[in-house]
Amino acid sequence: MLDHPYVLTATVQDDEEGAMVKDIVYGRLDLSRGLLRRMKRGGGIYLNGQRDYLTRRVRSGDTIQIVFYDEKTTMEPEDIPLDIVYEDDYLLIVNKAAGMAVHPTGAYQEGTLANALAHYWGEIGLDTKVRLVHRIDKDTSGLILVAKEPYTLQRLLRQLSRGELVREYLVIVHGAVTPPEGILAMAIGRSMDHGVKRAVSTGGKAAKTVYKALCTNAHATLLRARLESGRTHQIRVHFADFGHPVLGDPLYSEALPGISGQALHAWRLEFVHPRTEQRHVVTCPMPRDMLNLWNEYRKEQ
Repeated sequence: MLDHPYVLTATVQDDEEGAMVKDIVYGRLDLSRGLLRRMKRGGGIYLNGQRDYLTRRVRSGDTIQIVFYDEKTTMEPEDIPLDIVYEDDYLLIVNKAAGMAVHPTGAYQEGTLANALAHYWGEIGLDTKVRLVHRIDKDTSGLILVAKEPYTLQRLLRQLSRGELVREYLVIVHGAVTPPEGILAMAIGRSMDHGVKRAVSTGGKAAKTVYKALCTNAHATLLRARLESGRTHQIRVHFADFGHPVLGDPLYSEALPGISGQALHAWRLEFVHPRTEQRHVVTCPMPRDMLNLWNEYRKEQ
Protein backbone atom coordinates (compact mmCIF):
# COMPACT_ATOMS: atom_id res chain seq x y z
CA MET A 1 0.00 0.00 0.00
CA LEU A 2 2.85 2.41 0.77
CA ASP A 3 3.90 2.29 -2.88
CA HIS A 4 0.49 3.75 -3.78
CA PRO A 5 0.89 6.80 -6.07
CA TYR A 6 -1.08 9.03 -3.71
CA VAL A 7 1.25 8.75 -0.72
CA LEU A 8 2.66 11.79 1.06
CA THR A 9 5.80 10.99 3.07
CA ALA A 10 7.34 13.22 5.75
CA THR A 11 10.21 12.69 8.19
CA VAL A 12 9.74 14.04 11.72
CA GLN A 13 12.21 16.86 12.36
CA ASP A 14 14.18 17.45 15.56
CA ASP A 15 11.99 20.36 16.64
CA GLU A 16 8.87 18.18 16.20
CA GLU A 17 9.99 15.58 18.77
CA GLY A 18 7.07 14.77 21.09
CA ALA A 19 4.45 16.37 18.87
CA MET A 20 1.32 14.51 17.81
CA VAL A 21 0.98 13.27 14.25
CA LYS A 22 -1.89 15.72 13.76
CA ASP A 23 0.34 18.68 14.68
CA ILE A 24 2.57 17.88 11.70
CA VAL A 25 -0.27 16.88 9.39
CA TYR A 26 -2.27 20.08 9.95
CA GLY A 27 0.82 22.26 10.37
CA ARG A 28 3.86 21.65 8.19
CA LEU A 29 2.02 19.41 5.71
CA ASP A 30 -0.94 21.81 5.53
CA LEU A 31 -3.60 19.13 5.07
CA SER A 32 -7.24 20.10 5.32
CA ARG A 33 -9.53 18.30 7.72
CA GLY A 34 -11.92 17.66 4.85
CA LEU A 35 -9.26 15.74 2.95
CA LEU A 36 -8.54 13.59 5.99
CA ARG A 37 -12.25 12.97 6.62
CA ARG A 38 -12.51 11.43 3.17
CA MET A 39 -10.02 8.79 4.30
CA LYS A 40 -12.94 7.06 6.02
CA ARG A 41 -13.74 5.81 2.52
CA GLY A 42 -10.16 4.61 1.96
CA GLY A 43 -6.54 5.54 2.55
CA GLY A 44 -5.04 6.09 5.98
CA ILE A 45 -2.18 7.38 8.14
CA TYR A 46 0.94 5.30 8.78
CA LEU A 47 3.76 5.81 11.27
CA ASN A 48 6.97 3.93 10.45
CA GLY A 49 5.04 1.65 8.10
CA GLN A 50 2.24 0.78 10.54
CA ARG A 51 -1.28 2.17 10.44
CA ASP A 52 -1.64 4.62 13.29
CA TYR A 53 -3.60 7.54 14.73
CA LEU A 54 -3.44 11.32 14.53
CA THR A 55 -2.97 11.52 18.31
CA ARG A 56 0.17 9.35 18.38
CA ARG A 57 3.25 11.21 19.62
CA VAL A 58 6.31 11.03 17.39
CA ARG A 59 10.07 10.98 17.72
CA SER A 60 12.67 12.72 15.59
CA GLY A 61 13.39 10.63 12.49
CA ASP A 62 10.01 8.87 12.46
CA THR A 63 8.36 8.50 9.06
CA ILE A 64 4.77 9.63 8.58
CA GLN A 65 2.99 8.45 5.45
CA ILE A 66 -0.48 9.51 4.37
CA VAL A 67 -2.31 7.44 1.77
CA PHE A 68 -5.06 9.53 0.20
CA TYR A 69 -8.47 8.23 -0.77
CA ASP A 70 -9.02 8.64 -4.48
CA GLU A 71 -12.17 8.77 -6.59
CA LYS A 72 -12.66 7.26 -10.03
CA THR A 73 -13.64 9.51 -12.88
CA THR A 74 -17.26 9.59 -13.99
CA MET A 75 -16.36 11.75 -16.98
CA GLU A 76 -17.01 10.31 -20.44
CA PRO A 77 -13.59 10.03 -22.16
CA GLU A 78 -13.22 11.59 -25.61
CA ASP A 79 -10.18 11.31 -27.86
CA ILE A 80 -9.47 15.03 -28.29
CA PRO A 81 -5.87 16.25 -28.75
CA LEU A 82 -4.38 18.15 -25.81
CA ASP A 83 -1.69 20.83 -25.92
CA ILE A 84 0.20 19.91 -22.74
CA VAL A 85 2.66 22.63 -21.74
CA TYR A 86 3.95 21.01 -18.52
CA GLU A 87 3.45 17.66 -16.82
CA ASP A 88 4.86 15.66 -13.90
CA ASP A 89 3.55 12.86 -11.64
CA TYR A 90 1.26 15.20 -9.69
CA LEU A 91 -0.08 17.85 -12.05
CA LEU A 92 -0.21 19.06 -15.61
CA ILE A 93 -0.79 22.36 -17.35
CA VAL A 94 -2.71 22.41 -20.60
CA ASN A 95 -3.13 25.18 -23.17
CA LYS A 96 -6.87 25.19 -23.90
CA ALA A 97 -8.02 26.40 -27.29
CA ALA A 98 -10.74 29.04 -27.57
CA GLY A 99 -14.10 27.44 -28.30
CA MET A 100 -13.66 24.51 -25.91
CA ALA A 101 -15.68 24.43 -22.68
CA VAL A 102 -13.69 23.28 -19.65
CA HIS A 103 -16.31 20.79 -18.41
CA PRO A 104 -19.78 19.54 -19.39
CA THR A 105 -22.68 21.88 -18.70
CA GLY A 106 -26.27 22.02 -19.86
CA ALA A 107 -25.25 23.50 -23.20
CA TYR A 108 -22.05 21.52 -23.71
CA GLN A 109 -22.26 17.85 -22.80
CA GLU A 110 -19.32 16.68 -24.91
CA GLY A 111 -16.11 17.94 -26.48
CA THR A 112 -14.92 19.58 -23.26
CA LEU A 113 -11.47 19.77 -21.73
CA ALA A 114 -12.58 17.45 -18.93
CA ASN A 115 -13.66 14.82 -21.48
CA ALA A 116 -10.29 15.10 -23.21
CA LEU A 117 -8.45 14.76 -19.90
CA ALA A 118 -10.47 11.67 -18.95
CA HIS A 119 -9.30 10.05 -22.18
CA TYR A 120 -5.70 11.11 -21.53
CA TRP A 121 -5.85 9.67 -18.00
CA GLY A 122 -6.75 6.33 -19.58
CA GLU A 123 -3.85 6.58 -22.02
CA ILE A 124 -1.30 7.06 -19.24
CA GLY A 125 -2.91 4.51 -16.90
CA LEU A 126 -4.25 7.02 -14.40
CA ASP A 127 -7.54 5.82 -12.90
CA THR A 128 -8.67 8.97 -11.15
CA LYS A 129 -11.15 11.82 -11.46
CA VAL A 130 -10.42 15.00 -13.42
CA ARG A 131 -9.42 17.80 -11.03
CA LEU A 132 -9.34 21.29 -12.55
CA VAL A 133 -7.72 23.76 -10.16
CA HIS A 134 -9.33 26.77 -11.88
CA ARG A 135 -11.32 27.53 -15.04
CA ILE A 136 -11.36 29.90 -17.97
CA ASP A 137 -14.29 30.83 -20.20
CA LYS A 138 -15.18 28.69 -23.21
CA ASP A 139 -14.09 31.35 -25.73
CA THR A 140 -10.91 32.25 -23.84
CA SER A 141 -7.69 30.42 -24.69
CA GLY A 142 -4.76 29.60 -22.46
CA LEU A 143 -3.30 27.82 -19.47
CA ILE A 144 -5.29 25.67 -17.06
CA LEU A 145 -3.75 23.88 -14.10
CA VAL A 146 -4.93 20.30 -13.46
CA ALA A 147 -4.15 18.19 -10.37
CA LYS A 148 -3.67 14.45 -10.70
CA GLU A 149 -4.21 13.60 -7.03
CA PRO A 150 -6.11 14.94 -3.98
CA TYR A 151 -3.26 16.48 -1.98
CA THR A 152 -1.94 18.47 -4.93
CA LEU A 153 -5.45 19.78 -5.62
CA GLN A 154 -5.99 20.84 -2.01
CA ARG A 155 -2.67 22.69 -1.78
CA LEU A 156 -3.18 24.47 -5.11
CA LEU A 157 -6.72 25.50 -4.17
CA ARG A 158 -5.33 27.00 -0.97
CA GLN A 159 -2.82 28.99 -2.99
CA LEU A 160 -5.67 30.13 -5.24
CA SER A 161 -7.82 31.26 -2.30
CA ARG A 162 -4.88 33.10 -0.71
CA GLY A 163 -3.96 34.89 -3.93
CA GLU A 164 -0.64 33.02 -4.14
CA LEU A 165 -1.43 31.31 -7.45
CA VAL A 166 -0.75 34.02 -10.03
CA ARG A 167 -2.93 34.02 -13.16
CA GLU A 168 -2.02 36.52 -15.84
CA TYR A 169 -3.73 37.21 -19.17
CA LEU A 170 -2.90 38.95 -22.42
CA VAL A 171 -5.91 40.92 -23.62
CA ILE A 172 -6.65 43.26 -26.51
CA VAL A 173 -9.31 45.87 -25.80
CA HIS A 174 -11.02 48.63 -27.76
CA GLY A 175 -9.45 52.08 -27.67
CA ALA A 176 -6.48 53.69 -25.95
CA VAL A 177 -6.53 52.76 -22.27
CA THR A 178 -5.68 55.56 -19.84
CA PRO A 179 -4.09 55.46 -17.39
CA PRO A 180 -1.76 52.86 -18.92
CA GLU A 181 -1.69 50.85 -15.72
CA GLY A 182 -4.02 50.54 -12.78
CA ILE A 183 -6.44 48.45 -10.76
CA LEU A 184 -10.08 47.78 -11.59
CA ALA A 185 -11.83 46.98 -8.32
CA MET A 186 -15.55 46.70 -8.97
CA ALA A 187 -17.86 44.07 -7.49
CA ILE A 188 -19.41 41.68 -10.02
CA GLY A 189 -22.82 40.02 -9.91
CA ARG A 190 -25.33 38.46 -12.29
CA SER A 191 -26.89 40.71 -14.90
CA MET A 192 -30.52 41.51 -14.12
CA ASP A 193 -31.58 41.32 -17.78
CA HIS A 194 -29.48 38.46 -19.20
CA GLY A 195 -29.18 34.88 -17.98
CA VAL A 196 -25.51 34.44 -18.91
CA LYS A 197 -24.00 37.91 -18.60
CA ARG A 198 -22.39 39.36 -15.49
CA ALA A 199 -22.30 43.03 -14.57
CA VAL A 200 -20.64 45.45 -12.19
CA SER A 201 -22.97 45.53 -9.20
CA THR A 202 -22.82 47.04 -5.72
CA GLY A 203 -24.49 43.86 -4.46
CA GLY A 204 -22.04 41.57 -6.24
CA LYS A 205 -18.88 39.84 -5.06
CA ALA A 206 -15.63 41.77 -4.67
CA ALA A 207 -13.38 41.53 -7.73
CA LYS A 208 -9.99 43.04 -8.54
CA THR A 209 -8.06 43.10 -11.83
CA VAL A 210 -4.56 44.62 -12.07
CA TYR A 211 -3.57 45.73 -15.58
CA LYS A 212 -0.65 47.24 -17.48
CA ALA A 213 -0.66 48.40 -21.10
CA LEU A 214 2.06 46.86 -23.25
CA CYS A 215 1.28 48.68 -26.49
CA THR A 216 -1.46 51.08 -27.51
CA ASN A 217 -2.87 53.27 -30.27
CA ALA A 218 -6.10 55.15 -30.81
CA HIS A 219 -7.93 51.98 -31.86
CA ALA A 220 -6.80 49.26 -29.45
CA THR A 221 -4.57 48.42 -26.49
CA LEU A 222 -2.66 45.23 -25.75
CA LEU A 223 -2.55 44.69 -21.99
CA ARG A 224 -1.35 42.31 -19.33
CA ALA A 225 -4.08 41.67 -16.76
CA ARG A 226 -3.67 39.81 -13.48
CA LEU A 227 -6.59 38.37 -11.56
CA GLU A 228 -6.64 38.97 -7.82
CA SER A 229 -10.03 37.29 -7.59
CA GLY A 230 -11.76 34.80 -9.83
CA ARG A 231 -15.26 35.95 -10.77
CA THR A 232 -17.03 34.65 -13.86
CA HIS A 233 -16.16 36.82 -16.92
CA GLN A 234 -14.14 39.09 -14.60
CA ILE A 235 -11.72 40.66 -17.09
CA ARG A 236 -14.43 40.95 -19.74
CA VAL A 237 -16.86 42.67 -17.35
CA HIS A 238 -14.27 44.99 -15.81
CA PHE A 239 -12.94 46.29 -19.12
CA ALA A 240 -16.42 46.62 -20.63
CA ASP A 241 -17.46 48.73 -17.63
CA PHE A 242 -14.19 50.70 -17.97
CA GLY A 243 -15.24 51.64 -21.52
CA HIS A 244 -12.73 49.35 -23.22
CA PRO A 245 -14.45 46.03 -23.98
CA VAL A 246 -12.38 43.04 -25.08
CA LEU A 247 -12.09 42.80 -28.87
CA GLY A 248 -14.15 39.99 -30.38
CA ASP A 249 -16.23 39.46 -27.23
CA PRO A 250 -19.68 38.41 -28.50
CA LEU A 251 -21.30 38.94 -25.10
CA TYR A 252 -19.99 42.32 -23.95
CA SER A 253 -19.03 43.80 -27.34
CA GLU A 254 -19.29 42.05 -30.73
CA ALA A 255 -17.68 39.06 -32.43
CA LEU A 256 -14.98 39.70 -35.01
CA PRO A 257 -14.09 37.68 -38.11
CA GLY A 258 -10.77 35.88 -38.08
CA ILE A 259 -10.62 35.15 -34.36
CA SER A 260 -12.17 32.11 -32.68
CA GLY A 261 -13.32 33.86 -29.51
CA GLN A 262 -12.55 37.04 -27.63
CA ALA A 263 -9.00 38.44 -27.67
CA LEU A 264 -8.22 37.10 -24.21
CA HIS A 265 -5.48 34.55 -23.49
CA ALA A 266 -4.36 33.08 -20.15
CA TRP A 267 -0.64 33.30 -20.84
CA ARG A 268 1.11 32.93 -17.47
CA LEU A 269 0.79 30.85 -14.28
CA GLU A 270 3.00 31.13 -11.21
CA PHE A 271 2.67 28.81 -8.21
CA VAL A 272 4.57 26.76 -5.63
CA HIS A 273 4.59 23.06 -6.46
CA PRO A 274 2.76 21.27 -3.60
CA ARG A 275 5.16 18.32 -3.59
CA THR A 276 8.57 19.89 -4.26
CA GLU A 277 7.93 23.36 -2.78
CA GLN A 278 9.67 24.79 -5.86
CA ARG A 279 8.26 27.92 -7.50
CA HIS A 280 7.08 27.31 -11.06
CA VAL A 281 6.45 29.93 -13.74
CA VAL A 282 4.80 28.61 -16.90
CA THR A 283 3.98 30.75 -19.93
CA CYS A 284 2.31 30.24 -23.29
CA PRO A 285 2.30 32.75 -26.19
CA MET A 286 -0.97 34.14 -27.50
CA PRO A 287 -2.60 32.09 -30.29
CA ARG A 288 -1.97 32.92 -33.93
CA ASP A 289 -5.40 34.43 -34.61
CA MET A 290 -5.07 36.81 -31.65
CA LEU A 291 -1.57 37.81 -32.75
CA ASN A 292 -2.81 38.44 -36.29
CA LEU A 293 -5.64 40.58 -34.91
CA TRP A 294 -3.21 42.71 -32.94
CA ASN A 295 -0.93 43.12 -35.96
CA GLU A 296 -3.90 44.39 -37.97
CA TYR A 297 -4.69 47.01 -35.34
CA ARG A 298 -1.03 48.02 -35.11
CA LYS A 299 -1.08 48.84 -38.85
CA GLU A 300 -3.71 51.48 -38.11
CA GLN A 301 -1.40 53.34 -35.72
